[in-house]
Amino acid sequence: MPFIECHIKKGLSQARREQLMRDIIQVTHDSIGSDPKIINVIIHEHPAENISISSRINGEEFRRTTPV
Repeated sequence: MPFIECHIKKGLSQARREQLMRDIIQVTHDSIGSDPKIINVIIHEHPAENISISSRINGEEFRRTTPV
């Protein structure tokens, strides 16, 4: 029983979130053959300021604040 968690930035419309879940279910079914009835998807939305990607915080490069 696949259980897929997706962490995204807040802001997608309800329709887009629903399509994202459909797409994830379809890709999972196509990839591993699971019955769509047993594929579980949960979307966690986070404010952009709570997300760091590739060590960037609010788009800025990481800067060490303490001595090495």
